[in-house]
Amino acid sequence: MSNQEKRVRYSWHLLLVVALFLFLYGIGAYDYLMTVSHNQGYFEYLGYNQTVIDYFTNYPLVLLIFWTINIFGGLATLLFMLLRKEMAFYFSVATFVSMFLLDLITFFFRNRWHVIGAEASAMDILVLILTLGLCIYNYFLFRNHRNE
Repeated sequence: MSNQEKRVRYSWHLLLVVALFLFLYGIGAYDYLMTVSHNQGYFEYLGYNQTVIDYFTNYPLVLLIFWTINIFGGLATLLFMLLRKEMAFYFSVATFVSMFLLDLITFFFRNRWHVIGAEASAMDILVLILTLGLCIYNYFLFRNHRNE
């Protein structure tokens, strides 16, 4: 088999998946940058009360590391997918694991559902599930490359 035949081909679903997740992770990256920089205007725009602002102002370093891996690992996943590199699968797994650990810790130990609210918390859970789907998609997309 030639080198050209071994490459993952671009397809409509690959481009659709990348576009969808670029939109989701783009929103996440913007939220991350505004929140980590403690942008008061952004907090006011979202209608955050002082409890929510304090929640993010005193964010523990371990959680910030998980959140950073989650955001930038997700964006790197998309880049590797466009480059058709198997590394996309591993980045998607790292993104999912960091997001899962972040959600697990914040929901159970930082009272996230109560502090942030049901709507934002439900959206985070939906993105977690979608990211698991991205891992599965990348597994099947690159599985033939692992077997060669």
